[in-house]
Amino acid sequence: MAPKTRLLHERLAAVVSQLRHGEMIYVADAGSGTSSASLVPLSPQVETIDLGIAPGLPSVGDLLSVLCEVGDFEAAIVTEDMVTANPEARKFVSELVGEENVHELRYLPEFYNLRDRVKVFVQTGDYSVHGNVVLVAGYPSPPIPLNWLTSPTWFEDLPAAPPSTDPGSPEA
Repeated sequence: MAPKTRLLHERLAAVVSQLRHGEMIYVADAGSGTSSASLVPLSPQVETIDLGIAPGLPSVGDLLSVLCEVGDFEAAIVTEDMVTANPEARKFVSELVGEENVHELRYLPEFYNLRDRVKVFVQTGDYSVHGNVVLVAGYPSPPIPLNWLTSPTWFEDLPAAPPSTDPGSPEA
């Protein structure tokens, strides 16, 4: 019997076990700046976990494989440049979550803006070009629209529902 895959990193295991539908994990390469002095600083409100131990270790692919095996993820978001700059990684992500569940965004500013909306930012030792991936937590249900995931004001932008005509409704 093969051993069950599990996360050994205590904090990452806790985060994955607490993810709720629509929350996101940003799996980043080693070059993704996390300090306030970075070219595009990461919000100090976002928790970071640095797993990088040496160049290439772990890779983004290593971490994605484990996360998808132990967690519930309904989609992945990548840069639109990944398909040409890193086709092997793009194919890997597609095989992991299904092509219909891979969303592409423009690298700057849309993809980078997601960094400040994620539950946790996990930095690996990977040095791949356009290798970063955002995993969207979920379960078998209608997929969350990409414009909701990428807009911090999506809820305010929804049109107000018309008042109910049901006499038993609290709005009637």
